[in-house]
Amino acid sequence: MFEFLPFGRKKSADPLSGLDAATRWLSELPAGDLHASHDRVVESVARFNQQDGPLSAERLEALMHLDQHSRRTQEALCRQYLLNPRMPRAMESRLWNMVYAYYWEFTRGYHAFLMDYVARPAAAAAKPVLPLVTARAMHYFAMGFKWRYFRFERVDEKSWKRLHNLYRFAEFSGFERVATALYPDSDGRDTSCAEQYAQALMLDFLHSGSLFPRQMETVSGWLCSWSRTLEFERRYDPGRHGFYVDLGAARGARRVRRPVDGDKCRYWGTHGLIALIEQMRGALRAGEIPARLGLGEDCRLPACLDLLEEVARQWAPTVPRVRRRHERRRAVQMLEVVQGVRDVFSQIKADNDSAEEEGDGLSYEEMVDVHLYGFVTKRTQDKRKLPGKPIPQEIPRERWVMENESLGGYGATVDRTQDDWLRLGRLVGLKPERKSSWQVAVVRRLAQQAANLRYVGMEILAHRALAVTLRAREGHAPTYATKGADEAGTVHTALGIYVPAEAGNGPCSLIMEAAEYAAGRVFDMVGGGKPHAVRLTEILLKGDDWLQVALEEPARDRTG
Repeated sequence: MFEFLPFGRKKSADPLSGLDAATRWLSELPAGDLHASHDRVVESVARFNQQDGPLSAERLEALMHLDQHSRRTQEALCRQYLLNPRMPRAMESRLWNMVYAYYWEFTRGYHAFLMDYVARPAAAAAKPVLPLVTARAMHYFAMGFKWRYFRFERVDEKSWKRLHNLYRFAEFSGFERVATALYPDSDGRDTSCAEQYAQALMLDFLHSGSLFPRQMETVSGWLCSWSRTLEFERRYDPGRHGFYVDLGAARGARRVRRPVDGDKCRYWGTHGLIALIEQMRGALRAGEIPARLGLGEDCRLPACLDLLEEVARQWAPTVPRVRRRHERRRAVQMLEVVQGVRDVFSQIKADNDSAEEEGDGLSYEEMVDVHLYGFVTKRTQDKRKLPGKPIPQEIPRERWVMENESLGGYGATVDRTQDDWLRLGRLVGLKPERKSSWQVAVVRRLAQQAANLRYVGMEILAHRALAVTLRAREGHAPTYATKGADEAGTVHTALGIYVPAEAGNGPCSLIMEAAEYAAGRVFDMVGGGKPHAVRLTEILLKGDDWLQVALEEPARDRTG
């Protein structure tokens, strides 16, 4: 990151000494090395922030010029991070720190000029461009907050107080609603300090640990235009206001649960914003293209509709307190954990084989018969007499500390230094120390706690499941297979985890790798030897690389 110059070489001029120096310095950056260019920009701004020199108009002009002409590099690194959610930990850490350092150093730079104005308003360099400098400082505060959300971290109290103070400063100076272009190439889209503040507050409301970074980034883009529908007011109106922020508190916004008042409180409502979102949802259902609605080129259906629904739910003007479907209770014990479809399959298969060998209740095949046909077939009864052979598996397991449990899931604490694979939507197999069999679950929530600890919330998908092998039927094989066989001449097979339907609670389903799914595809589902024909229908749940799919019996098998 730091460039060490050899002895005798003349050091380049400080790029932040003036506009000409900044322009020359930018032209000398390595055009073909994105990371090196970015590192040098961050290093130069960090060095500027550590100096005690005068905050002159020339240095402010250089800082703003460097910001404007380096932000495309920053945006490229942001895209690189968001498009590669499964990066190794070392790569993810380096890229995240590069992006965050850029936001932090420019935030510090602009904030210093604003504090200089507060100290000597008549002669400060920022005086002619005060609304723009304040808006950029607030923008970078909000961007830094967002990148902390990507890691499921909370914003520290000091940062919240600084952001609140910037908005109070804009209000006191009378330019909080003054329209300004954040950058000359902003495509004619103006913003204001109030809009930048609203974006930071509303995005924080979505930081529950259940949204993916790309989803947070998408909503952040939407807020650039949606924030215009929000207006801060000093007096509380219970008929219009559902949210408030205390400018003197070291935290973000809150819902109005009971009447609050105070000179430092600002109130706003979301009726207009929710009406806009509902209008967009209706247009999408009617066939409108998302880009025409201002939702961006990357907005894809049906995921876009689902995200809009979640955003509308979180930002609804009033949200009644909902009692949990399953009560959560504190329960400290150890959890054995495996991750990914194949490792979970192996543990479930070992459970199935063990239960069949011990003769404990219904066998593996009998359970399949009962759930598919309602009775145990004679062929299965005959096969039950043959001994089964459990397949030993050497699968890496982790041990987590369970904090709480309910009928629907578990909460656990994980050492962050050992969770390179852990992300939202990951399929996991769980075995609490007081239970005898493995359960199938999905990671639903992540939250940073202490420096090296992370809270993980998991939803149980199946308390008991069956490991099955899927054999593609002729005419329903993937594109690279011919008549149900692949290029090597063998029948195409896949692994699956069969989840029986609970009483009156949806269809039987199959958890499988996403690459194996095609609507209407027919497999012979084999459990211990006997095949059962199943057709894949609708997708019930999507994970990071797996799907839970509803099943039905093919028509010709029902009639045959």
